[in-house]
Amino acid sequence: MDYLDTRIKELTTEQDEHLLRSSQPYGRPGLWRQMLGSRLGWSVRATLILVVLLVIAAIWTGVKFMAATDVLAALKYGLAFSTLVIIAVHLQIGMMPHVQSERVLRALKRVEILLLSRTQ
Repeated sequence: MDYLDTRIKELTTEQDEHLLRSSQPYGRPGLWRQMLGSRLGWSVRATLILVVLLVIAAIWTGVKFMAATDVLAALKYGLAFSTLVIIAVHLQIGMMPHVQSERVLRALKRVEILLLSRTQ
């Protein structure tokens, strides 16, 4: 990608550089903010709330597991802990394709801005 980046810098004008700077991607926190404000923001919020609740429950069962004195209590809390952690991680990783699509759409919009600026 180094050759492509240098070639793009050679071909861009001062106006193009201004457009690129003003439409720079803003990282993962910015993508999450954009997702929260989109049409599917309610599902993103619900998923994040569910993940937070699962992590809190996992921490609680993890503490109970570490404090358990008999085998049955340790087994009960250990299985609950591992199940909660697996579900929370699965839900969080399930959001990554949406994050990736938002990132790609933003990059395509940047290209569209550059193309439209060339035609005007």
